[in-house]
Amino acid sequence: MIEIKGKNFLVIGLGETGFDSAVILAKSGAKVRVTEIKNNPDIEKKKQELVNLGITVETGAHSIEFVEWADIVVPSPGVPLNAQPIQWAKETGKKIFSEIEIAYHLSPSKKIIAITGTNGKTTTVAFTDLVLKKASIVHLTCGNIGNSFIGEIENINSDTWIVLEVSSFQLEYIEQFRPYIGVILNIADDHLDYYDDFKQYVEAKSKIFTNTQADDWAILNYENKWCRDIGEKTQCRTIYFSSKNIIDGIHIESDFIYFKRKKMFSLQQFNQSHLFGIHNLENVMAVAGIAEIIGVSSKIISDALIEFKPHSHRMEKIATINGITFIDDSKATNVDAVCRALESFPRQNNIILILGGKDKHISFEPLKNLLNTRVRMILLIGEAADRIKNELDSTGIKMEKIQNFDEAINLSMLYGRPGDIVLLSPGCSSFDMFTSYAERGNVFKAAVKNLL
Repeated sequence: MIEIKGKNFLVIGLGETGFDSAVILAKSGAKVRVTEIKNNPDIEKKKQELVNLGITVETGAHSIEFVEWADIVVPSPGVPLNAQPIQWAKETGKKIFSEIEIAYHLSPSKKIIAITGTNGKTTTVAFTDLVLKKASIVHLTCGNIGNSFIGEIENINSDTWIVLEVSSFQLEYIEQFRPYIGVILNIADDHLDYYDDFKQYVEAKSKIFTNTQADDWAILNYENKWCRDIGEKTQCRTIYFSSKNIIDGIHIESDFIYFKRKKMFSLQQFNQSHLFGIHNLENVMAVAGIAEIIGVSSKIISDALIEFKPHSHRMEKIATINGITFIDDSKATNVDAVCRALESFPRQNNIILILGGKDKHISFEPLKNLLNTRVRMILLIGEAADRIKNELDSTGIKMEKIQNFDEAINLSMLYGRPGDIVLLSPGCSSFDMFTSYAERGNVFKAAVKNLL
């Protein structure tokens, strides 16, 4: 167990998770300092709140003295592996733990359902939350979805199920963190601006099962090679789900989703929901596996499908204008997510696709086979525009660079025709032009709604 009382903890980063970590550690008897490279009004407000609690905070720079003072260093999610305070901590032999590791030790409940994957985490976590609500199961949903695990510690008792969205960043520095049910939805190229290579990224995801024991569970995507490889090494019980093959797990057969020979829900029920696309069907299959393990009936999954609405910026229909439908998929921040989005549509060459943003140095080559049967025109925006154009030039698809979404909408109305789809599915992060994928999506929505 981590000894907290009286120990010196340095929290790196003063976002929501960093703030919550500092507060809870201080309440638990630790001596706490925080280091934050940025300095803006929001940071200053949080700094003052922490100072009022007796916590020392530095902003605008990192100092080695803070690292040398610490016994344990707690990086916030997204702090780069090569960030200066992380390097100093490693060089001086400091223990480095993620926030979820600290929260795991403080939590009175170890009934944790941890969900990760390159794409689909938030939708799957939100749908799991609804299923457990409808089953009247005492639970709390937290993690990368918005509210931190450590920030919810005071709301957890020994009977609480914890539905936790975890990123590769949060899994990077765990030691004893052990979910009862661990889920990996998929693994594809992403965050290559953060990791040295794809192998390092896969290893980070696989850490979700580092401490599993024989009576724990893993739920994995059978159609994903990396998930299968991880599944072969796990020490716990395993359930696979497949959208393409009939397997001894969760699969499609005769227009129904089955777990082994047990009928779970129908494709018709899924098709009548607010979710669409194979990727979302796989997300629901993963939740069906969770439900089976904890004893929730199939009827509750069916009922939840009728009610569930995914979060914004995930294949969200904005409006149809002059027969042209505009869809906001701003959350598609990697190429695999764009592939999943395109697979959701029939091969009708009626999509005007908006690609681009901050360059993560991920290849766009995997899009080519999907583009040729679905996409008639590509609009390129942001830092990665030129590289994407060079990679996709051989498709022969008309491509134009744009400066903003107003220009994208105008071109879409000029070149589009009734039945067309204008799809913002950028395949890049947003930080070259926006503060987040959500801001990017909202700006796109506003540009569309200006035409209404």
